[in-house]
Amino acid sequence: MRVAAAILSLLVGLAAPAAAQEMGTVLPHNYVLSDILNRQRVEAAIGAPLDRPARQPAERAVPAAPGAAAATSYRPSPAVSARVRRHFASWMGGKVGAADAAKLAAVMEKTDPVRNWAQLVANDGLRTNDMADALTAYWILNWAMANTADNNRAQVLGVRAQVRAMLVANPAQLRMGEAQRQEFSEILILNFLIQHAAFDDAIRRGDRVLMQRLGDAAVARFQSEMGVDLRRLRLTDTGFAPAG
Repeated sequence: MRVAAAILSLLVGLAAPAAAQEMGTVLPHNYVLSDILNRQRVEAAIGAPLDRPARQPAERAVPAAPGAAAATSYRPSPAVSARVRRHFASWMGGKVGAADAAKLAAVMEKTDPVRNWAQLVANDGLRTNDMADALTAYWILNWAMANTADNNRAQVLGVRAQVRAMLVANPAQLRMGEAQRQEFSEILILNFLIQHAAFDDAIRRGDRVLMQRLGDAAVARFQSEMGVDLRRLRLTDTGFAPAG
């Protein structure tokens, strides 16, 4: 996930590092990420408790059915995108100030954040208009920040299969309409872009202190919101597995 995009350099200039260290996962108020991704669901997906390695592959959760993509995909609406960006810019005002939040809103008006996100994740096999892909990218980015580690395409696709299985097993997610799925996905994409901009900038400048702060923030974010310790997970070609 290291492809350059125009919006990233602009986000770095809008105090993205400071915001990424402080921000939780910005979501619309009626979505609780912990209901979709939490320790219980993660353990079911990886097939073992997080405090010890999986004993045998057979313990792994059954992959989602072939038609599961229909339960996580959506047809994008410009009106939903506009609402998501207004919400995100408003929330960011509390982190970077009203002036920088206004600049961010202007950037999002002139560019297409979803297209920029797609450029960043395309080589990993992720695509737009699907909740599973958006959540996969966000989870792996935070894991990478927490562990100062990289990933490959097979690992990303393995996590996507795990994420899709978690989503389609969740009754609350299955009740979401297309507009809700789009809203959830696109606001995760905006979170991803801010955090990716900060982390990529820290790597390019060799700022190990900032890299550590961003990694610690990712750990705290997932621990408090989802009950998942990112440093107790390792990434494999079949997705996440318990570290150890």
